[in-house]
Amino acid sequence: MPNKYLQIVEKINYYLFVLAICMLPFPTRISLYAWELWLISWLFEGRFLRKENLQWHKGIIPILMCCIWVLWELISYTWAINPTDTINLEIRHLSFLMIIPVAIWGVNAQYDFRKAAKWFVISCISSVFIYSIYLYVIQQWGYLHEHHHLPEYATTWKYFGDQISWTKHRLYYGTVLNLAIVALLQIRISILAKRRGKKTNMLFFILLLSILVIGIILSASRANMLTLLVISAVGIIQPLRGKTKALVTSLVGIMGITMCAMLFNLHPRFEEIDLQHITERETYKINEIEPRINIWYSALQTPEDYFWHGVGAGGNSDYLVPIYTENDWDKFTERQYNTHNQYIGELIDLGIFAAIFFLLIWLLYPIWYQGRLRQFAALTALTIGLNMLTENMLDRIEGVIITCVILVTIALLSRDQHAS
Repeated sequence: MPNKYLQIVEKINYYLFVLAICMLPFPTRISLYAWELWLISWLFEGRFLRKENLQWHKGIIPILMCCIWVLWELISYTWAINPTDTINLEIRHLSFLMIIPVAIWGVNAQYDFRKAAKWFVISCISSVFIYSIYLYVIQQWGYLHEHHHLPEYATTWKYFGDQISWTKHRLYYGTVLNLAIVALLQIRISILAKRRGKKTNMLFFILLLSILVIGIILSASRANMLTLLVISAVGIIQPLRGKTKALVTSLVGIMGITMCAMLFNLHPRFEEIDLQHITERETYKINEIEPRINIWYSALQTPEDYFWHGVGAGGNSDYLVPIYTENDWDKFTERQYNTHNQYIGELIDLGIFAAIFFLLIWLLYPIWYQGRLRQFAALTALTIGLNMLTENMLDRIEGVIITCVILVTIALLSRDQHAS
């Protein structure tokens, strides 16, 4: 390919990467198309045809571990209780295999990850305004309340609710905003590390951070509100040293406890969780606001059925339906709820050894990287890992895309770090 045309293709590939990450807070179908276009453009560039681009480095290891997990899922097809669900899940998980060549052969010199991160943050901030305007308009028309039957608090301008993100679940939207906060923190730390702190407008940084925080609160995703507190605490404390670190840790701890108490007392999504009778039988009746307690109770009733080898990838909802029926939870049976916990889902799908292996992917994730990249990896792993406690994130294509974008971006940054 002539140099002139190669440069054009390289620029297109970079712009499509920026587009792919900027579309993450928007409807899933749009972000999926952007993700596919970027992968196709990378293949068209033909970097994998040139041996000099081939480079192995430690940053690839988490992606390789994910690929082993995907192959484990594929093998489980032989004993799956619902082979069709296994195949459908594997189709969604093909992205984990497709990012391996990108991590190994890398990307072209046009890539500027710091600029891409800035565009990602701007995109997320824009989404907060766009969704707020959208919600206000349809709320004024009365459409949301009439057609979506949401709780009363979700039909006011104050909360995005379930449907506001145009087919994007609030947990995934909140996860993307938390990742934007992580990116914003890293951009800020990078600027300070280059001793340009005096030129940086701190008020502007706080304003951007505040908009993202407001977006997470408005999303009404409890998991992401709590994740926000954790990553904020870790992000603030991690770079500090000595007595300053001890003092700030204490202050952040006090503020975190205070904010948790405020959330549980003031936010409607927390108000309706009744933990007072959690050990009593009546707790397990269907709770419109928090059915997960019922689901986890059902999932852990008979571990001997799946403990060693599981019921096959994607089969946890099929396994749970008879238990829902036995407990007279008709709504759960009708909706065929999965475990709403990725780790319990892996335990039921693939057994104890695969579940431990999957957990290790995220627990060990930061150790494969160095310097500030390790902190970035730790914060992203926390964001993804904590949200997996309340959602089978990797059962949905939007969760797969978010996770793959994170894995391949950090692997590429590690590749550049290793090369330099």
